[in-house]
Amino acid sequence: MKKEMLYFIPAILLLSGCGKSVSISINTNKNESTISESNNINESKETEITRDNEQTGVEMFDATVYYKPKDGYEPPENVIPQIKTDNKNLDSVVERINSTWTNDYSNIQITRADSNVFSLLIDTVTFDNNNSSKELRGVNINSSTGKELKITAVLKDADALYDKLMNDKDFIDKYDDIDNFGEKMKSVLTDPDAFSDGENINKDVTWSLSNGVMMIYMLEDTKNGKRTVSIPVDYIKYKEFFKDGILDLPDDYAFKIIVDNEMKANINGRESSVEVEQEIDEYGILQEIELKIDGNEREYKDDSNSYGISDAYIFKKGNSAYLYLELTYDNDYRSIKVIDLNKNDEQSDIQESFADTAPLNPDKFYLGDRVATVSTVNVERKYSLGDDGKPKALENYYTIVTPVNLVSKVELSVEHLDGVNGNKSGDEILPVGALLTPVGSDNKTFTDYRMNTGDIVRIPMQKSSDGDITIDGKDVRDVFEGTFFAG
Repeated sequence: MKKEMLYFIPAILLLSGCGKSVSISINTNKNESTISESNNINESKETEITRDNEQTGVEMFDATVYYKPKDGYEPPENVIPQIKTDNKNLDSVVERINSTWTNDYSNIQITRADSNVFSLLIDTVTFDNNNSSKELRGVNINSSTGKELKITAVLKDADALYDKLMNDKDFIDKYDDIDNFGEKMKSVLTDPDAFSDGENINKDVTWSLSNGVMMIYMLEDTKNGKRTVSIPVDYIKYKEFFKDGILDLPDDYAFKIIVDNEMKANINGRESSVEVEQEIDEYGILQEIELKIDGNEREYKDDSNSYGISDAYIFKKGNSAYLYLELTYDNDYRSIKVIDLNKNDEQSDIQESFADTAPLNPDKFYLGDRVATVSTVNVERKYSLGDDGKPKALENYYTIVTPVNLVSKVELSVEHLDGVNGNKSGDEILPVGALLTPVGSDNKTFTDYRMNTGDIVRIPMQKSSDGDITIDGKDVRDVFEGTFFAG
């Protein structure tokens, strides 16, 4: 019987959303801090996150990940991850991310997006003379100015934090397989000039900020190549080392759980130890999930034949907090188990999985699913956290995130729309040979497509009780060339 450990960081699980902004600091008496501000490196006002008496609160903004086909290639191969935001201060940063810092072997993980901080990790595989290597880039931006955040705008006394971490044997023992671990930690925490535009000199270490931790990323050599190791520096446990503006968070938020790191969490006004264990049998199948809060155990049996937890987030809304555990199965199928952290034994299962855009805002986040309509495609739609902790759909429209090029084999009657999921603006008969890319659907009665002219059109479809899709009574394989169906 093999048991794997998964610890998480429910930072302020049950803090009340009093007022317009929530600070992660537990002790607000400045006299209790042992950190001297006099040692700080001077920061430009353009990068420093400041707090003033008239601060109206920290608000989240929309930041999403999407994909576009690489020039000269046909989707779904060679698609490049991109991001978009509704924060105009970040336009130049977004342009650099999309045009310079990513390729079709990149992965983007947005970790924080609020009026204080915009932060993300770009993990990229590069090729040189048939040799591949991984590169890490952390992007940390002052959301109000669009300027890069240096580590000196984040930490009060970096040297003291470095000494505290390096004198913690339990902390060091977790990462002793990483070459030059101490030197890399020192470069992240104490040398702001080692990073420029999110890039470390050696490209194998970087950092980002989330709603619960400062995350340090390092590459570790394994027998299967390099892997990215995430090293959390918890806001609560090390609160005296972080500047106030960094610790000011929105009232409600979500944050990623970090594997194999036991942390302290503030539950009902006091610090508690919190951990999750997953029990995997000799066949690699999940048998049981154990949740421990201050040693009090909750056990959740699992008979879904999953291979265990692939990703996990805590959703904090008001005084309630929920654990979302994504489980993985054959053919990369995924589902989510929802556990109420306030109440014993309350859990539910949903068919959705996490989307490419990380869930950070309980009032509006994306979940994904895989459907078989005009092809087997990945879709996502917007949700909010319901009163029972389950996701509540904000719309009936699914965005299709798997680029697919289809060519019509028959003439098709279409409705022109004034944009994706927009209002009808006209009708047309498309000829044989029309190039169409599915962009959205209700998964039942219609699919929207982008034409090679950029126009959006809607084509009705019919779904049988068995789940088969037809268009004008014809199987979709007889309507389009280029369809593909998994399994």
